[in-house]
Amino acid sequence: MVLINKETGTVIASEVFVANRFWPKFWGLQFKKSIPDDFAYIILNCRSIHTCFMRFNLDAVFVDRRFKVLKVYRNLKPFSMTPLVKDAYAVIELKHGRLDIEPGDGLGLINDTPAASL
Repeated sequence: MVLINKETGTVIASEVFVANRFWPKFWGLQFKKSIPDDFAYIILNCRSIHTCFMRFNLDAVFVDRRFKVLKVYRNLKPFSMTPLVKDAYAVIELKHGRLDIEPGDGLGLINDTPAASL
């Protein structure tokens, strides 16, 4: 899968993992040393995240059901937490500094490659 910004046509991530079950959502990116620059971890049915036990900073993009960007948190440090984001359906976690995304942008997934595994 590829994650794109529909507003700019920019490829945000060429490797995407969608966490839609309990354990992938529970573990997330905890204890990972890092993630590739072109990787996105999408957690469905999520309105807030924490970065406990993470070893790197990340950017978090909260989207509604249509993948319209509601809120962007940049450079979240380990052991921090976001507030609840009203109307959020999912959060997209990305390596810090990779964002070319603003609230109101429409994002999209193109299913042209197999989903990534962690």
